[in-house]
Amino acid sequence: MNFEEVQSIWDSQQPFSSSIDTDALTSWIKSKNQSFTRVVGITEIVMTGTLLFVAGMFLRDPILQGHDRILIVAGVVSLMAAGFVWTGRIARKKRELSYDESLLGILDRSIDAMGYQIKRMRSFIWWFTAPMSLGLIIGLFIVDDSKRYLFYTIFIPGFVICMGLTHWQSEREIRGVLLPEKARLEGLRQRIGHEVNHPTTL
Repeated sequence: MNFEEVQSIWDSQQPFSSSIDTDALTSWIKSKNQSFTRVVGITEIVMTGTLLFVAGMFLRDPILQGHDRILIVAGVVSLMAAGFVWTGRIARKKRELSYDESLLGILDRSIDAMGYQIKRMRSFIWWFTAPMSLGLIIGLFIVDDSKRYLFYTIFIPGFVICMGLTHWQSEREIRGVLLPEKARLEGLRQRIGHEVNHPTTL
């Protein structure tokens, strides 16, 4: 069932108390919210895991071999970024519990989840840009002169291109999918809220 079919269900209702239509609408929104929440959860886990991996790469030599200790700074920044992502996940899951299982509650939870994902995607690039940029800057100072050219010809250009493409793809997803979907759900929520407060009478 797509969004147009859901709107058709709602528009074809007579009074708001039509349980069949209301149940169908509730079931669709709940299913869509659960699917979207899984995507959000996977994104958080991947982000956290990637940041922990980056932190491990930065901390490996200073801890195991005792040299280039300045890289510990970049490792700590990566750990902090991973911590912020994970605490955001905990706050999101706690906030989800505050919504009830009514039609309006499920709609509000879906709208909140989409707003959260939009903010997360827009900040996604910065979680990686900060520690990676710091690591590259430190690397420029500690790398052997004979290998410095690798930073200018491969590492820095590759990093800039990767981050640029990531930002472009994120904004494309936000503007093309998430924002329109969020606006449709908000419109549906407003119409249902109005119907609840001013029920149609025969």
